Amino acid sequence: MGQLMDFKVEGKGNGMRLDAVAGKHSIAIDEPVSFGGKDSAIDPLSTFLSSLIACENVMAQLIAQEMKFDLQGISFNVEGSLDLAGLMGDLTIKPYFQEVKVKAVVETSETQERINELQESVDLRCPVFRTLKEAGIPVENQWVKAEVMA
Repeated sequence: MGQLMDFKVEGKGNGMRLDAVAGKHSIAIDEPVSFGGKDSAIDPLSTFLSSLIACENVMAQLIAQEMKFDLQGISFNVEGSLDLAGLMGDLTIKPYFQEVKVKAVVETSETQERINELQESVDLRCPVFRTLKEAGIPVENQWVKAEVMA
């Protein structure tokens, strides 16, 4: 077996807001006013999607080094869709993302074929991406080369 690493986050709720701490780092999570919160921080589902692209970024940096891939920068856009009826109590509707779409724009001198290789490796090794995929949530993940500005 490999090397296990444990993660721990503690949080305290006040209304819809949660203030969490992981080690020396803190994060606040709230809901928009339309959902009963005060919109004082990012919402939980956007936080989850942020975790996905943050994890993909970290894995891209690590794997690019392994591949000797010229990764100059990477930008992400992620969207997730879910039916609110599920989390509001309609048990016939899934209370989680119906689908997630990721688009990454990769700044590199590499070919699209090499970008595809990098993406495949990232998708195989990124814990957050794999958690979604293994849960059966459709994830559309498209990585493209950044256009060079003249």
